[in-house]
Parts: sequence; structure tokens; C-alpha cells
Amino acid sequence: MTIKKIKELKKGEYFRLKDNDSAPVWIKGDYVRSDKKYSTYKFEDVNHERLLSPDKSIFTNFEF
Repeated sequence: MTIKKIKELKKGEYFRLKDNDSAPVWIKGDYVRSDKKYSTYKFEDVNHERLLSPDKSIFTNFEF
């Protein structure tokens, strides 16, 4: 897995918050200007939304 900051991803890209195969897969959404954070949601449950700071470190380049 590769470590990046969430602001480096494109909208719709997959990522994980932990370097673990059992960690849930998240998808990057839109930037929320009022909160200055990115909207993200789980791959398995699109109603589970979380706002993350642009400098949050995440993990990419994995298979699931």
C-alpha cells in the first residue's frame, strides 16, 4: 500500500484509513467548503459519510 494525503486523490478514488486488509474501503467525494474538509463514504454503505481533513494520511494501491 502507498501512503498519500487525501487531497492528492481524485474524486471517486478508493482508499483505506488503516494499513490492514480487514479495514473498510472508503471513497473520496466532494470538498465541503463550509467545513474545509472532504466528504468520504464507505464502499459498502454509501449512507455512512465522514468528513476528513485534507492533510489526513490514507492508504491507496491495494486489492480488495
